[in-house]
Amino acid sequence: MRGVAPSAVTRRGGRQVSDLLSAFKWDDAPSKRWLEQHLDHQDREFCLIWPLSRAQNGYPTCGANNAIRPHRIMCERRHGPPPSPAHQAAHSCGKGHLGCVNPWHLNWKTPSENQLERYKQSGLVRRAKLTPEQVDQIRGLKGRARTVDIAQQFGVTEANIRQIQSGKTWTAESNRQRPLTAEEVIEIRRKPYTATAVEAAKRYGVSRSIIEHVRARDTYRWVVEPAASLVQPSHQLGTENG
Repeated sequence: MRGVAPSAVTRRGGRQVSDLLSAFKWDDAPSKRWLEQHLDHQDREFCLIWPLSRAQNGYPTCGANNAIRPHRIMCERRHGPPPSPAHQAAHSCGKGHLGCVNPWHLNWKTPSENQLERYKQSGLVRRAKLTPEQVDQIRGLKGRARTVDIAQQFGVTEANIRQIQSGKTWTAESNRQRPLTAEEVIEIRRKPYTATAVEAAKRYGVSRSIIEHVRARDTYRWVVEPAASLVQPSHQLGTENG
């Protein structure tokens, strides 16, 4: 495909190519060349998939430290600068997480407008308020699972997950409870019946429900026990010394 002239602008008032791509340090960067060739993409029907690097959530990235978002460049090319710094480049196709950068599929929307559109596209029903136990699980998964996967598991948005893990939401709950360490989880599993759930909850500073879920292995599944410390079969528990 032929490159776009640096002085070309869209009829809808988009910015010049030279301005849009000024953030690139190297003129011959593959991502910059690809964008130059596709900024004025004309096919409105099919998604235009970004062929280079992507973030954990599947959205396209490029530039130094992957700080540049190609879909925002494409949206700005067609619609002009975002109305505010908070506006997001929303995908009408619902395929942003699959790498779509088709400018005809992009529009500027506020975060709330974008989230509403995502729910409509996915057919998801908003989950009722998270329980304290679910919040604990989300905090315990920080750094151990991708934000996008955690959000899908609990039926909430990635923004919700980030806010919980950073302590920006559920602050009262974070004062009452804390995530268990891997060592504590293993300790609870090793001798699940040496203390009642209430006693164990008091000892570890969490809720009784968390203790019960740990014992049942419904939560903190990422914690892997050393082979020598696996829980004995229930019929052998009475023979343990000490």
